[in-house]
Amino acid sequence: METYTLARKAYDAFFDELRIPYIVAEADSGSIGGNLSHEYHVPSSSGEDTVISCGSCTYAANEELAKTQSTMSEHRRFLGDFVPYRSWFGISKDRTQLLEIVLPRHIGSDAAAGSENRKARVNPYLVKHLYPHLDLSIEHALSIFINRWKDNPPSKDGQKLESSSRPRLVRIYDYRIPVSSMDHHQNSIGGRNLLQELSSDVDLEIVVDRSSFDLAKIQEGDGCPKCGSKSIRLQQAVELGHTFYLGDRYSRPLGAKFITPPAQQIDQTSLVTPGGESELRQDDKDKSWFQMGCHGIGISRIIGAVADALADRHGLLWPRVMAPFEAAILANEDHKVAAESVWDVLTRYEPGFDPVDAILDDRDRGLGWKLKDADLIGFPVVIILGSTYSKEGVCEVSVRRLGSREKVATKSLREYIARKLAVI
Repeated sequence: METYTLARKAYDAFFDELRIPYIVAEADSGSIGGNLSHEYHVPSSSGEDTVISCGSCTYAANEELAKTQSTMSEHRRFLGDFVPYRSWFGISKDRTQLLEIVLPRHIGSDAAAGSENRKARVNPYLVKHLYPHLDLSIEHALSIFINRWKDNPPSKDGQKLESSSRPRLVRIYDYRIPVSSMDHHQNSIGGRNLLQELSSDVDLEIVVDRSSFDLAKIQEGDGCPKCGSKSIRLQQAVELGHTFYLGDRYSRPLGAKFITPPAQQIDQTSLVTPGGESELRQDDKDKSWFQMGCHGIGISRIIGAVADALADRHGLLWPRVMAPFEAAILANEDHKVAAESVWDVLTRYEPGFDPVDAILDDRDRGLGWKLKDADLIGFPVVIILGSTYSKEGVCEVSVRRLGSREKVATKSLREYIARKLAVI
């Protein structure tokens, strides 16, 4: 775990160096296993991921893992009057189970969400957590289930099949659905005859799950599971990195152990096999399971994500560590010699100052054209020798990302640019 923490700190340092806005989100480890992982995202309107974060604290998680303030805790089921409801359907991977999630049509919300009521949407990842065999890739689960069992009924002779082979309908009610609405749903025409298209000789098992979970998808203005404030916000983002703490997920099946130094030996006497027998052998008493992890960064996608995140209407805006050059020197026809002197000042080695990685644009083009081209490329710092240099003998230094454009004497350029580069 200590090594995983060090790896995360290295990731933080890497993304801090990029000087870009990023979100570290708790994540679901998925099929790779382990019980702890974190994703690194850059907010982007074109992002494929949704990151949920809190505006009042440090909570952040991806959509698969995010939960409302009490999503995974059972609630006291609502009592009182009938609540209009709607159903969402899912199907298991083996197509033997149909899940019907019953939600209220609308959910009351805090003013921070922008309206008093919102349309309820199911949280498929929570349902997947409750029913791991759910196939979230299927969109028309109800029709697929009906066609599966209508065309291939499990029994035609009236003989009941084993429960594992029978088609099953599992109904789950959001905690906001009161008992009166549950009864109405089960006794209504739609509820009783939901599968009326199935052959009459299909031996269908109907199960009602009476757990009281919050099955609605988390939305803007919901309660934060960490601090409780109504400050949850959703952002589209691009995932740039992922860290996984696998623990002994793979070392146990492989039987991979190492001899533990005496000061680090752990008590393994409580380790038992799934059958209940102790795993500890006499020759294992000084050994521990390897603790594993894996870490990845999408190098190629960083370029596109950073470009999208920082670009403005003028062009790209590269952070210092990604820019082709830290500074570009632009001059009109009258100041070409002076521009070369500026380049010499910035790029030479001097005690106390690192040389600036600068490029001199000496192309046979007008200054206006060069300025627009520099904006398109996205140099962090642009040094201009134009009319101001003619009149006052000073350069103009533009740092577009900071929104600054100031007059700077040649002798002060190195110090001034070093200060600007330190924050971009």
